[in-house]
Amino acid sequence: MSFPPQGTQTDVSALATLTNQTTLLTRLSAARAGYMDALNRDRPSMLFPSALPKAIIAVPAVGNVADLDFPDVVVAGLPAGITIARADLVLIIGALLDTSTAENQIAAADKKLRIKISTGAWGTNDIPALTFVLNSLQVDASVYRGGTVLFGAIDIKSVITIADGTYNLRSEQTERSDAVIATGDTLELLDVSVVIRVWFN
Repeated sequence: MSFPPQGTQTDVSALATLTNQTTLLTRLSAARAGYMDALNRDRPSMLFPSALPKAIIAVPAVGNVADLDFPDVVVAGLPAGITIARADLVLIIGALLDTSTAENQIAAADKKLRIKISTGAWGTNDIPALTFVLNSLQVDASVYRGGTVLFGAIDIKSVITIADGTYNLRSEQTERSDAVIATGDTLELLDVSVVIRVWFN
């Protein structure tokens, strides 16, 4: 039985040269870099849901605008040494109920659901996380309808820390004049949950 020849000192030296960081950098062409970037797009992520859904969030009619608190989310257990690439918010509404006698929906465009870390202050440390669209969440007069899932298109990584933290969410009127309102009487959002997804390298 024969065995392949063992590597010589020259072979080992050549391998060391090939894997030398400087050598690798000189071999990194634009095509190779693009390939590595494409691989990196399939980056890992973690999901952090609110601990409990909020039973009722009552969106008031025009003229009765007010701050509306949504469920808090705890982000904990992110791996040490990571870099956060992106963070997204998902709002889950179990059902909707119109309490008026007319069709009801969101009354004003571009009203935001805002987020901050619990140690921060509204009006100073909060950023937009999700935008409510004009005439969205439509409900027929005085009826229930099934809920929906809304995805925030805004990257909220600027407020997310690698250290464990609790995040507050609010439709903010007092400090931002940006609270969501409804066209009819109160529009109730039922069994509301929030999920934060953190993508990292």
